[in-house]
Amino acid sequence: MDGFGERLKRLRKDFDITQSQLAEQIGVVPSAVGKYERIPASYPSVEALIKIADYFNVSLDYLLRGKKSVPAVENNINGQLSNSPFIQANNGGVVFNGDKGQSLSPEALELLHIYETLGGRDRLKLLNFAVELERGSE
Repeated sequence: MDGFGERLKRLRKDFDITQSQLAEQIGVVPSAVGKYERIPASYPSVEALIKIADYFNVSLDYLLRGKKSVPAVENNINGQLSNSPFIQANNGGVVFNGDKGQSLSPEALELLHIYETLGGRDRLKLLNFAVELERGSE
């Protein structure tokens, strides 16, 4: 299983950019990017982490845990992602396009609404909280 550093290096190589170029994009010194890639327990700040995810168009969950997640739901609500398991219903509600085409609960819709109102750092906090809740229920 690869860690954050390996995923970062692979993304950087896939995008054909140097450590210096990435460092400039996320606002750190080039040696910091090298440190993230080489030292397993080394992570960037939350702000830099968000910039990395945005630059490579990946989720924070992928960067930190290596898990590919469902594309951002707010994009699906706007009808921008057609290959997602979420689709917009005719009445404007969101429907999960799973085996049974189930509607999302009012609670899930409220969480989506709250998520849409948050900025990057607060979205990360909400994601981390949800992950911790999920781990607690296992």
